Amino acid sequence: MTAGIAVLGMHKDPWHNTGAAIITERDGKVDVVYVAEERLDRKKDSRGFPERAIAACMRHAGLNGFDELDLVVMDYICRGDDWKKDAFNTPCRADVFLNDIAPGKIRVINHHLAHAAASYYSSVFPQSAILVVDGRGSDRETQSLYIGRGNRIKLVEKSADIGIGLLYASVTQLIGFGLLQEGKTMGLAPYGSPEVAGAKAEKLLPIRRRSTGVGVDYSELCIEDSYELRVPVDVSTPERKAQAAFEVQEECEREMLRLAHYARETTGDKYLCIGGGVGLNSVANYKILQAGIFDDLYINPACSDTGIALGAALWGYHEALGRPRLQQPLSPFIGPAYSEQELLSAIQDHQDLQRISGAASFDKAADLLAQNFILGCFQGRSEMGPRALGNRSILMSPLKAENKDTLNARVKFREPFRPFAPACMLEHVREYFEIDRPSPYMLFVPQVCPDKRGVIPAVTHVDGTGRLQTLTAEMNPQFYRLAALFKQRTGVPVLLNTSFNVNGEPIVETPEDALRCFRNTNIDAILLGEHLLIKPHVQAGITE
Repeated sequence: MTAGIAVLGMHKDPWHNTGAAIITERDGKVDVVYVAEERLDRKKDSRGFPERAIAACMRHAGLNGFDELDLVVMDYICRGDDWKKDAFNTPCRADVFLNDIAPGKIRVINHHLAHAAASYYSSVFPQSAILVVDGRGSDRETQSLYIGRGNRIKLVEKSADIGIGLLYASVTQLIGFGLLQEGKTMGLAPYGSPEVAGAKAEKLLPIRRRSTGVGVDYSELCIEDSYELRVPVDVSTPERKAQAAFEVQEECEREMLRLAHYARETTGDKYLCIGGGVGLNSVANYKILQAGIFDDLYINPACSDTGIALGAALWGYHEALGRPRLQQPLSPFIGPAYSEQELLSAIQDHQDLQRISGAASFDKAADLLAQNFILGCFQGRSEMGPRALGNRSILMSPLKAENKDTLNARVKFREPFRPFAPACMLEHVREYFEIDRPSPYMLFVPQVCPDKRGVIPAVTHVDGTGRLQTLTAEMNPQFYRLAALFKQRTGVPVLLNTSFNVNGEPIVETPEDALRCFRNTNIDAILLGEHLLIKPHVQAGITE
């Protein structure tokens, strides 16, 4: 590497979502690369030392050895001060990977601070309040309030009580979903109801709270260090499962609104950043936005533990090294880059498929979408976080209600109640959604305009909402281009967007991953860069 600055951030949690990020600065140009370990080892919510992620980031950054790093930042001191061991006091591979690093170059920061850094430093707010709301952090904190001022982040207050994240996770598992599957609960919640047959619904969850400042305590309902409830709750029927989801979602919205009000009153800031896994609750986020508590709200798309490595690197670059804030929001597309030659090399093994290259590939892809075929989309660098934003996506027309079931049956193999996301060209968003600002990361869930619900039924949830992604040519050039071409053909500037994977697997990362998923599922065609590969049955206009 030529002279410059290089900071490695990593998350080596033995439980889930490990990963790595590297920030380099050369001749005044800053580059950020980040990837989750699960994308490379192909194990959902991967745990352990992020060996593959570090190697991929090093290659992208042009670093030949760890001695070229100026700083290494991680987020856990699990046993004393020994960063070479994990939370179970077991030696991990950090000692092998970092034995060339001078001890003074290694920093360990608080888990919630890494969450705060991931959100605040990737925003453009000159200062803001920062709420971190998740399960448990490295000091057992569950809910924290920070302030960001220029390059600096300062803790205001934290709580180690059983918070909303732990309550939500406990109810998620009560319903029958797994660890880290709170998104399923959010999707199921609209099928519950505050009323049954015109009368107030019977409450299933005896929710009692004790709120103190930034903290809330649900210990009367939740068992400490467990995802079990203290009282029996009958969720033996689908209706009761939905009702439990509805009630915990309603409580999440109440608590997040309370925290937002408290943050505004305590800090006086006009802007709010949210970090931690609860920040993925797009419905609660939109309620905060609607309440007008803050002038604006920012949530990083990797606000859960998937973004800890990024937050560690950003903290090291801005706070520890004193480098100035970025002038633009950090792009979500910061995965390792793949060259045109790598795309062509991957395609070589698929000569049996029809191939269209160049500008015509996008035109044909838009034709297929308008004809109701399913398209895999692999473009540029992968997006950070758990939600696909167009670069590692499966796309389909939103115009037919049955497309939701078609995707589930042919490709995704997931629960039928879970909604698919609408991606809409930003200049048309107010025609289709009740929102007055961009939503580029699927982190707000506004209402679909009543007169458009019948137009885009495949992306309109049962309660009339959509987990919206807005598209611009500046942020999403290829995805925006597809949406514009689809609009030319159908008059509708919206596409159905879901992650490029099957249920239980991580989102694809490499061209080989994408082609493997494409060949092993009933996706009809795949667009890799400007190369469109089409399965034989599509030629005859037949869906498999």
